[in-house]
Order: sequence, then C-alpha cells, then structure tokens
Amino acid sequence: MLRFRREFCATLLLLCVSRSTCLSASLADAEPVLIRPLKVYESLIKGVHDHFNNTCIILFHGTMNVIEKKGLEDMEGLLALQRYLSGSLNIRTVIMDFSMFKDRVGKTYHHIKRPLFVLLNDLDEIREQFISVSKWITMSYPTWLLFLRDGTRFDEFLSNVYVPFDCILMVTQRDSKGTGEIVRDVYQISKEDNLRSMKFGEWNAREGFQGPQLGLYQRRNDLNGRNIRVVSVHDPPVSRIIRNKAGQPSRIGGFFGEVIQLLQEGMNCTFTYMEASSWGTRLPNGTWTGSIRMLVEDKADLAATELMMSSDRLEAIKFTTPVYSTKCRAYIRRPDTTAVKWNTYLAPFAFNVWNAIGLTVVVVALTITGIDVLSRKVNWFPVDLRPNSRSTLSEILFYVFGAFCGQGMEPSPLDPTRLVHLNVHLTGVVVLAAYSAALISFLAIKTFVMPFTTMEGLLKDGTYRFAVVGDSADYSFFQNTSDTVLTVMFEELLARELDLPVNYFDGLNRVCQEKKYAFMTLDNMATVLQGKVECAVEPLDAIMQTTIAMAVPSHSPYRGIIDTNILLLRDSGILQRLLKLEWSSQMRWAKSGWSSVELEDAVPLLLFLISSYLVTCLVLLVERIVSRNREQRSRGDQRFTGN
Repeated sequence: MLRFRREFCATLLLLCVSRSTCLSASLADAEPVLIRPLKVYESLIKGVHDHFNNTCIILFHGTMNVIEKKGLEDMEGLLALQRYLSGSLNIRTVIMDFSMFKDRVGKTYHHIKRPLFVLLNDLDEIREQFISVSKWITMSYPTWLLFLRDGTRFDEFLSNVYVPFDCILMVTQRDSKGTGEIVRDVYQISKEDNLRSMKFGEWNAREGFQGPQLGLYQRRNDLNGRNIRVVSVHDPPVSRIIRNKAGQPSRIGGFFGEVIQLLQEGMNCTFTYMEASSWGTRLPNGTWTGSIRMLVEDKADLAATELMMSSDRLEAIKFTTPVYSTKCRAYIRRPDTTAVKWNTYLAPFAFNVWNAIGLTVVVVALTITGIDVLSRKVNWFPVDLRPNSRSTLSEILFYVFGAFCGQGMEPSPLDPTRLVHLNVHLTGVVVLAAYSAALISFLAIKTFVMPFTTMEGLLKDGTYRFAVVGDSADYSFFQNTSDTVLTVMFEELLARELDLPVNYFDGLNRVCQEKKYAFMTLDNMATVLQGKVECAVEPLDAIMQTTIAMAVPSHSPYRGIIDTNILLLRDSGILQRLLKLEWSSQMRWAKSGWSSVELEDAVPLLLFLISSYLVTCLVLLVERIVSRNREQRSRGDQRFTGN
C-alpha cells in the first residue's frame, strides 16, 4: 500500500513537471488559480494538516489544463506550494483536477489514509467538478478545505452538494480587515436540512492557525429534533416493544429502552419506532433478514437491541461502541436427581475434631474414676457421701459416651463428680447443636450430577436436542464456524431443528418444557430470565466471549454522535448503573427461596438406620441363642448334681 501511494504521488508530480515544459502565453482575462497570497496557503494548509494529522494533501485547481489556461505565474505558484508542503514539511502532496482524480484514483480513494483535500479556489469550473465528485465519493472520508473569495457565499457554492453530519468541510474567507482568515465548519443534519455553519478557527500572519479546543461531536452535539428511525426486536426483558392503543410501537422498554432515551436527550433528536421479527441473518443469496435487512435497505437509522458483533454483519452494517460484553454458552434443565452424599454425616467433623471428642471422653472417664478412688482412700468426704457402688472404667467410659449421645448418667453424691457431669452434658449439647447445624447446611447444598459439561459431551450424549435463536448471529456462528465439534453439532443437531425459538425467553422456556433440550444463550440473559421460567437451568462450559452493541447503516452520518454519547454514558458510570439496576430488578425469583431436602439426601441415614436395625436384631438373636444355651447347661448341671 505504501509503495502504491509513493508511486501514485510521484507519477502525478512528474505529470505536473512535464506539463511545465509546454508553457504557453496566459490569457489576459483568465482568473488566477491561487486567490490568496502564497504564504496564506502555506501557513493555513499546514495548520489544518497539523490539527487533523492528515497523511497526505491533494491540491485541486479545477481546470483540466492549468498551464495553458492560467499561464506561467499560476503554475509557478502551484509548484512552489507543492515544494513547500512536500519538500520543506515532508508532507506528501500532489496537484490535480477532479477529472484526473476520477480517472486515476476513482473509488480506490479509500486506500489513501486520512487525506486532506484542498479546493484552491471557488471558480465555476471547480464548483461543477466538485458537485459531480460529491455524488459518488463518501464525503465524510477525507478532510475538506475550501478557499472562497470575499463575495462568494458558502451556501450558494455548496447549494447542490450534500455535506453529511459527520463530514469535516471547512470554508475559509478573509476577515473584515482583510489581514486574516476566518475558517468555518459547514455541515447538514440531513439532506432536507439547510447548511449549518459554526466558527472553526482563524488565521493571521502573526499567530498562525488557531483551531478549536473541543472535539467534533462536542461541537456538533445537537441534531435539532432530527427524526431517527429506531428498529428493535421484542426480546424481554432487555428490549420490550411497547405499543399504543392502535397497536403500533410507541416506545421501547427494558435496558435498551433506557439507553436510547438517554441518547435522545443527549443528541436532542426524536425517535420513531419499528419492530423487526428477528435480529437478522444472511441468506444463501446474500440478502439479509430481520433488523439487519431494515438497516441495509435504509428503512431504519438505528437498531436498538442486543446485536452480537460478527464478521459477516460488519460487511453490511456498522456497529456502535460496545454496550457490554458477555459469554455464550448452552443451558440445559437441571437434573432431577442429586448426588448421594455418603460422607455428609461424617463431614461436619474433621479428623482432628473426632480425636478431640474421643480424648475428651477418655479424660472425663479417668477423672470420674480418679475421684471415686480418692473418695474411698482419703477421708476428704463424709462416709454418707462416699459412693456405695463402684463402677469400672469401661462402664464410666460408656456412660460418658452416652452423655455425648444425649443419654443420662448415674447420679453421684460427690460434688466434684457432679461438676464433671455438668461439663460433660454442656459439651454434649454444644457438640450436638454444632453437628445438627453443619448437617443441615450440608444437606441444603444441592450437588447435581451433570450428564455432561461441554459441547463435545452434549454431542456424544446423543439424546439431547440443541437450538439457538432463529435468524440470529448465534445461528450464523454455528453455520460458519471452523471448530470441528461445533460444525458437527450444526449438521447433526441444529440444522435439523425446523422450529427455532424466536428469542432467548422462548428458548429457555423450551428447555423447561421439553425433557432433553439444550439452548445457547448469553450469560446475562440466562441470569435475568432464570426467575421467569418454570425450572432451574444449568450452564455448560462457555463457548465464546461476545460483545453486544447497537447498529447503524454502513454510511450512517450519526454513528459518530451516537458513539460519543454512549462513551459519555460509560465514562460517567450511568451505563454500568443501568446494567446493574436492570439485571438486579429482573433477577428476583418468582418462586419460594426455600430449599427442600429430597429423599435421596437422606439415603445414607436410612441405610444407617436399616443396617443398625439389622445389626441389633442379629445381636439380639445371638444373645437369645447364648442365653438359651446357658439355661440348658444350667439345667443339665442341676440334674447331674441331683443324681
């Protein structure tokens, strides 16, 4: 590209120099090409170039043969201006007329990066050619600087030229004293609107060029009530079409409704609303559907809905500054069964806790045993307070363990033993309360067994249907992806779905209504809609990170002012506050927040009770058998002794 630009500029320069060899006498009544002194052109063009940081300059003189018609003096002035800009300032500069520009450059002008187009005069010939070129060139692409004579009005010169709202076209005329220049910024809000102007800057020989301090859309911040046609998709809760009594869209609600209301106030415009049936996707014949089609066919000026940025859409429309970013992933219905928590009843106590409890039981049993022994050997206690029966250490251990299980203990007449009993019971109550609380917490936490967690697992499972919103970027993503797994999913699952959801709410409803149904949506949409659907949905692993924005036609003059206002909303924190308020207000659960304990959660306890019952029965049976054998032996011994 750089080589092309250099060759292009060099060719034009050689062309101008070669023409200087065939100079002829100038016409006596010819008007000059340069209508200002050379120093004015040099200083003013340099000031504008530096202000906008243009990469190159094209000087338009208007005549097809400037040498033959204007003479040697004008040619020397043009070449001197070019030498100053390209030689002294190292700015690539060429001289041409609009006919040469159309023939040599044409619609490849967009290969020239940030050019400055200078119209050196306001003669009729340059005006006619400028009007012709303005019909096919994108006026907002270059920066324009037009030199006018004192008696020329800019609205007359530009009467047949449409200067879009985002076009930078400056006209300069001498001030009332004739010693300086007043530079004005000219634009139109729409084709039907009159030309508007404001002071852009000024120039004088002493101070040079003085440009504006504010940016373009800080100066052009008012659309003066211009009507903007807004199209949206009914996708509650982020974008809701609100209709009037006649059934026509009257405004937009939800998050995007709040955003465009702020845009309307910031830009001083009015909105009229339309509804599209879908976001829009590209058909095999290259045409578009939904809101994208309305933008392409110039039926709408702004699509105010959650549009995903994609490469195929960028070929047809332009996106605004991103509104927010989120992730795309598939969601399925939460499985009905949960994982059986076999360690739930032991998990509240760690290994060290069990050791501490066991050590406490042993220490307490030894303490009670020691008190009993001392009470008999040392005459510290009265005889009537000494224990009558003597329990073994194993029996005391059993009593202490029973106290931790909520059982009573044999009362003791000794006060020290009673204090130990009191501490044991208090410790047991605390342990039981802590255990119960921990057990309830463990049971209340649901642990679901997901059949799969990835898109590959969804494909291998083979029992689930998969869908995305129809006529959306989601569908185009699967249709054009290079990922092997997603390509197979599109061919085997998605392409077979004849009735795709119309929006995210419809898709999540189908996840709840159908037994095995997977649906891809945005994370924030799933969070917002979770409380509005009839079941709980579970996410799979994220597929991609995506950016959400609004959209305008590819050559919309209002994209810049819309982007500026969105950035102002973001920098001031209003956009983030709207996101939080909208999401939080929609995240209220429609159902009760109580979490029930299912029968599956109690399976370990039930098995423990059943096994305890069986062990108890077995022990009872063994005791019965042993007791019967003892009775039989006792009877046999008595008979033997009697005989």
